[in-house]
Amino acid sequence: MAGRSGQERSASVLTTPASGHGQARGMTSHSGRAARDGARRAMLRWLVHLGLIATVVVSLVFEPLVLTIHIAVGLVFVVLAGVHLAQRRRVSASLLSRLARVRALARPAGRLALADALLAVITAGMLISGFWDWFARHPTKIRWHAITGVVLAISLLIHTARRWSRLRRSKVR
Repeated sequence: MAGRSGQERSASVLTTPASGHGQARGMTSHSGRAARDGARRAMLRWLVHLGLIATVVVSLVFEPLVLTIHIAVGLVFVVLAGVHLAQRRRVSASLLSRLARVRALARPAGRLALADALLAVITAGMLISGFWDWFARHPTKIRWHAITGVVLAISLLIHTARRWSRLRRSKVR
């Protein structure tokens, strides 16, 4: 290694012989795998988006017809919402930190943090009121589940409409 420049030494580290073939293997195999992993994550994220939209529609359609399907699909929605938040954990953590700063709430990123927090609260309220009605075996006098359902449906419609152009090309980092 004496007499080699730093660039030549780092190149020898990056290109090691492939197992038994005597060919050099560089960063292309790693970058190819990273590209495949990135494409796979993007597809999974897109499928979660599609699942969220589908579960909302199916749950709303079956609510007056078959309550068991409404309950099962509603629970799938909550699980997918958790997966959606896990997929965007960096953004979620950043938005949570913005909620603590009052001055930041007036900026677009702060408003986004408020909107996401509102969606999370409405979703939790929907889940809790649904369980409450289910365990009571009848709806409460004030139809909290129905009210949160309408508010959540409208909020999700706005949330999806504003992000529609980005849904297909969103990335998990």
